[in-house]
Amino acid sequence: MSKEKERRMFVGVVWNCAAELKLLLTVLLFLCSLITLLHYIPSRLISFSPIDLGSCISTPAAPLHFVSHLNATNSSTPSATTPPPTSAATPPPEPPSLEKDRLLQNGVVKRAFNPFGSAAYNFILMSAYRGGYNTFAVMGLGSKPLHVYGKPSYRCEWVSSHKQKNPISVVGHKILPDWGYGRVYTVLVINCTFPVPVGNGETGGKLLVHATTNGGGDTNFNTTDTFEALSETGQDFVNFTSVYEAPPKYDFFYCGSSLYGNLSPQRVREWLAFHVRLFGEKSHFVIHDAGGVHKGVMEVLKPWMDKGYVTLQDIRDQERFDGYYHNQFLIVNDCLQRYKFQAKWMFFFDVDEYIFVPKKSTIKSVVKSLSDFTQFTIEQMPMSNKLCLEEDRGKSYRASEMA
Repeated sequence: MSKEKERRMFVGVVWNCAAELKLLLTVLLFLCSLITLLHYIPSRLISFSPIDLGSCISTPAAPLHFVSHLNATNSSTPSATTPPPTSAATPPPEPPSLEKDRLLQNGVVKRAFNPFGSAAYNFILMSAYRGGYNTFAVMGLGSKPLHVYGKPSYRCEWVSSHKQKNPISVVGHKILPDWGYGRVYTVLVINCTFPVPVGNGETGGKLLVHATTNGGGDTNFNTTDTFEALSETGQDFVNFTSVYEAPPKYDFFYCGSSLYGNLSPQRVREWLAFHVRLFGEKSHFVIHDAGGVHKGVMEVLKPWMDKGYVTLQDIRDQERFDGYYHNQFLIVNDCLQRYKFQAKWMFFFDVDEYIFVPKKSTIKSVVKSLSDFTQFTIEQMPMSNKLCLEEDRGKSYRASEMA
């Protein structure tokens, strides 16, 4: 009796679904006939192939839509979710149309010039520092042709985080410290001095610089690039105040030039040991790696870094921008503005140069005699195996003779 009921139930289900099955078989028969017919139509008359149509039928998306349709006839069965249609890939933009030569009414042929790309960046920001309560220094690189042949200008704007305070804007004064040695790029320092103090320990703010080309590069355009040079919180202002008003931490501070090439670890070891002893315990050295600090040099610097005498900065990314001597003037100006409130005296010279003080003098006595000046230069004396003091003749010994 139970088998008879099961047979009748099966027949009943098939009978109820007969309409859907007929529809499915009809659709499949139509598609198969269409695919067969497309094989005999020339390919130039259709934009897709029978293989493409066959692949559409074989994708999982078709059964999913069909199941969703069948489930919709039975409210007791949850319906399957149809996936959203995928958007087509955005085609690449069309290249700009070219301006062509044209004949004017007076018979003159007007030639066309079509620019593409950009030869150099307007400004490349490295850093910006406070120089006081109302002044800032912004260090970067600018396009050398723009500054040699154009008249770019800069405007500084301080925007307070306090919504009720209006922004303050002043003219930025540019300084070109590399004296025309630049190549594609030249070093640029922008001084931003406001008529009143800006920022405080409660609310922060940001320094914006508006760099205008004034027609440099392309006289048809006068573009202005605005960038955020410095962002300051209230705590940043407090930290600056503590350094600005406190006595200098160091007596002597060394800002090194860009180090590159295959440096000798032994020479670096000799140079560093000599000047640490010369400047004393209250001294610090900032070394800038432009590709010259390889494994051997790093082994020399690491003990001095651990003792707190040396800070090593990786500046290799500046090699992307073609400037004079690995952008040396940019690096030393950054070092000057970054650490100038932490030392009584700052020195700028290379690692192949040694500071020599006269007999019966020390480095402290020399700088004390120059305390009325804010800057002094050091006279250079070439040194080689052919240039030795006559009075030292016979006082030097070879290592074999000392053994």
